[in-house]
Amino acid sequence: MANTNQFLAEDDGVNTLQMTRLLRDTETDNCRLLLELIEGGGANRRLLGYLFGIAVFHANRETGSRAMALLQRYASENTVRQAQKLRETATYHYDEAEYFSRYQSTEIDLFDLLLASKMCLWHRTRPGAGSNAQVAFHTLDLRRLETPALSPALATLDFLKFIALPAHKNFDLPAALPLLLQLPLETVIIENVRMEAFPVELLTLPRLLTLIIRKGNLRPRNPMLVPEGGLFGSTSLEKLILEGYPVAGEERLGPFPGLREAALPRCNLSSLQFLAHSPLLERLNARYNRLETLPEFLSNCTQLRSLELSHNPFRKIELDLERLQALEELEIHIQSRLFGL
Repeated sequence: MANTNQFLAEDDGVNTLQMTRLLRDTETDNCRLLLELIEGGGANRRLLGYLFGIAVFHANRETGSRAMALLQRYASENTVRQAQKLRETATYHYDEAEYFSRYQSTEIDLFDLLLASKMCLWHRTRPGAGSNAQVAFHTLDLRRLETPALSPALATLDFLKFIALPAHKNFDLPAALPLLLQLPLETVIIENVRMEAFPVELLTLPRLLTLIIRKGNLRPRNPMLVPEGGLFGSTSLEKLILEGYPVAGEERLGPFPGLREAALPRCNLSSLQFLAHSPLLERLNARYNRLETLPEFLSNCTQLRSLELSHNPFRKIELDLERLQALEELEIHIQSRLFGL
């Protein structure tokens, strides 16, 4: 790669950050202006990612070819070949998850490439509110990405609302949390990740609506421990799904006043007290836990429509069904062997 001018030496220098803001503008397609600036000043690693994305995904062929020429000037032959190959086939099968799983480069940060590609696709379609294209723009599914860590460049995608994190046991979730907290996330999905601590930091996301943690095919060595210092709750959270991942210290979770759905099967729970201040709850799945008492506070959740509580060693059930007028499904299956009888 050719030497760049001094003022672009840092990927996060002032001029590079200004170019990032230009690229991220959803009102105006500034790609041509960005290319002019690179032609006059050179390219660093971050800008190489932008050039790659524009060369492959920009709707205007002339703009794409201009970006490809700059990529040929500053990038390695291998990077240029990858860009050319992807441009030939992107129209037919481009998928972000597929690309991340197949293409690796030490020369380009793939999150810089992703920012450029998403902005090119945004200006190509100008999606309407609620359209599939708009949802795709705000979504990032990394479950097939094999990397153990996320790049700081993720924080430049400040329009993301939905993210699914890399789904493998070696993914470093604690290192990713500071990056995730910089995004306006509404949905976070964590699957197949080895965790020693419950990621309570995510509950501080002000717009978080859905938090999903699934065991997948991972066999946790120890339960996720809710750290000392709670309570750890969320005023925005509406859906909490913890599937098959044991939790310890659950009494330090909550309150969740806006919660509408809680799916907590096989979490080794001995108490549901952290849901005591969730009056809007509509659906609760607490199957296959260690619950001996079904608490009376559930009778205050008058919007409950579904209760799945089977395979718990209940000794006491306090539930006023007359108050649960919306209840459509109640499943409680108790086997005597659970009591050691």
